[in-house]
Amino acid sequence: MSNAAKIKWAATILISICIYLIPVNEVFTFEMRAFLVATVFSLSLAAFELVPNMLVGLLLPVLYVILGAAPVNTALGIWSGSFMIFMVIGGMIFANILDESGLLQRIVLWAGTKCKGSFAKILYALLIAGLCVMLMTFTNGWMVTLVLCYGVVKALHLENTKEGILIMIVGQIVSTAALNFVYNPVVPALWGNGVKMAVPDFEMAGWATMVYNLPLTIIQFIIVFIFIKLYKPAKTINGGQEYFETEYGKLGKLTVKEKKTVVLVVLLFAYILLQPIHKLDANYGFILIPMLAFLPGMDIATRKKSLDNVNLGFIVFIASCMGIGTVGGAVGIGPAISTYVTPLLAGCPKPVFLFLCIIFGIVMNVLMTPSAMQGMFPGPLAALGTGLGIAYPALPFMAMFFANDMVFFPYENAYLLVMFGFGVMSMKEFMKYNIIKMGITLVLFWVLVLPWWYLLGLI
Repeated sequence: MSNAAKIKWAATILISICIYLIPVNEVFTFEMRAFLVATVFSLSLAAFELVPNMLVGLLLPVLYVILGAAPVNTALGIWSGSFMIFMVIGGMIFANILDESGLLQRIVLWAGTKCKGSFAKILYALLIAGLCVMLMTFTNGWMVTLVLCYGVVKALHLENTKEGILIMIVGQIVSTAALNFVYNPVVPALWGNGVKMAVPDFEMAGWATMVYNLPLTIIQFIIVFIFIKLYKPAKTINGGQEYFETEYGKLGKLTVKEKKTVVLVVLLFAYILLQPIHKLDANYGFILIPMLAFLPGMDIATRKKSLDNVNLGFIVFIASCMGIGTVGGAVGIGPAISTYVTPLLAGCPKPVFLFLCIIFGIVMNVLMTPSAMQGMFPGPLAALGTGLGIAYPALPFMAMFFANDMVFFPYENAYLLVMFGFGVMSMKEFMKYNIIKMGITLVLFWVLVLPWWYLLGLI
């Protein structure tokens, strides 16, 4: 075991023991202490990557029961109280179906053919096409865009050039920043359940991040524009237009499989948009419509590529993280946080608090994974935010999660680790452009995001 691993194990165990040694009272109850010990210990295992996430997901609800934080029906309530976990699985399957059909690759390559050799147009085409892929796959198609961005860099021999770096910056935006403003059914389930720790009757709408974080979409285009000015790439790239036209030409005409996939996409979006009319649970669409791809005569997807590639370990981990809010609400952790911490923030302006949430996210992103952050912080931040008078309880964590794309090192986000692994840039270049991008985002948060939130009455 390395010294770093020893330190992480020691920190995980000692912090948990310290929490367990805190005396209980009328406010800090036995159940609350057991909840914190189980949650901090399990999520520390995930944050420090000491054991696989699937094992963390299995361990967390068991610890809740063993330590006395909650009975079995509460600890596992996320599995029996709704179809959310089935929806998560269905969404992953649907993303694999779209990838297997070839439709996603066609969208990105088609966009590239419209660039007429202009490098700036190539960047914007990749950005727009990548965001479309993320929207169609409910943020599960990040790898498609990363691979295609790298394919462009490789084909045009742009490794370790400013043009290659700019292309991969677009890949980073699509794979990470887009998680803040592209519809993902897991987000309202995960964040919403966390906020219920502090606000029991809170329900997070599926469209919330798309509407409330709309300025972030504009910010990404501004970032690309600024980097084009900073890096001053070549106006045209030799072979750029030919590459897209050649690769797109290899796909041929739209296949029958792709046409059937388009129908499924339309069906799913129609089901979601018409939910106020048909009144059926939105989760059902993600469960039933992907099944159509496997019916006789459809021939869109195969078990090997679309089913066997589903990450079951991630599903177990996400389910347990969703359960944190349920158990935390049951033990009264939200009101306790408000009682103890809110007085310390007395007089703190709400915009400053939200900005500090982002800074806190940047720091925590160095120490733990985005998944662990989503499990641990929506409830506590909601308690603090509502104590300060913020109208929308999920807003503080929404601000904190901006840090998902504001990093110093590749290891802070698994998607970026994959991107950096392609070897297009040095660590120095990676850190340089990410620090610049971080600064731009923090400035534009004050200029665009906060005024939008005030306009919508969220603050």
